[in-house]
Amino acid sequence: MRFIQLDTVGSTQDEARALYRKGDRGPVWVRADVQTKGRGRRARQWVSERGNLYASLVLPNDSDPSTSALFGFAASLAIADTLAAYNPVQPVTLKWPNDVLVGGAKISGLLIEREPEALLIGIGINLVSHPDDTPYPATHLVQEMRQSDLSAAEPMFTGAAAVLAVLSQSITARIDTLRTHDFDPIRKDWLARAHHLNKIVSVNGKMGRFVDLGPDGALCLTLDDGTETRVHAGDVSFG
Repeated sequence: MRFIQLDTVGSTQDEARALYRKGDRGPVWVRADVQTKGRGRRARQWVSERGNLYASLVLPNDSDPSTSALFGFAASLAIADTLAAYNPVQPVTLKWPNDVLVGGAKISGLLIEREPEALLIGIGINLVSHPDDTPYPATHLVQEMRQSDLSAAEPMFTGAAAVLAVLSQSITARIDTLRTHDFDPIRKDWLARAHHLNKIVSVNGKMGRFVDLGPDGALCLTLDDGTETRVHAGDVSFG
């Protein structure tokens, strides 16, 4: 695995794409201190203050395009693994399809884009700050850690570069599991961290009980009338 560190960029995802189009098939991480045009899913702006983690992975990949979403579940699990290693006070959970929460507040998101021979996996993690003007609760890692872990002689948190080193190991392990054993073990581990599992959620105008994750990553809902439906894309809110 290689790592490229940059200061200020438009977005790490664009930098990763430029590398790919110059012939670099990875695996390689591109990390920046600041993004001026960071974005998340559905072209939403990702506020990118200095001190947080902004990184994109160029991952060699020739699998069927229909499986791209499954890599998102593996990557979000890897982010959860990484954050859990910093021993936050509140639980680390996963919001479908691939947001990571701590104590119910969003701390991370990811964006997966496909090129013919690679996936570009963009990840943002709030480490030392988070935006205040969001339509949902947000948080950052330092705020969620124990003061004793931050002020020890050898503090647990030392910055974005160290977090990326842990994340890189975690995402490699999770993707190896996906490629070796298919989606089922990732699905089971994702469900073990799922936020609001077996509770009422709303997505795309539908309300129902979140009961499962389909073999293709779909959100499985049981509606009020007892019928079951699967949702393949959308934004979940909690009832």
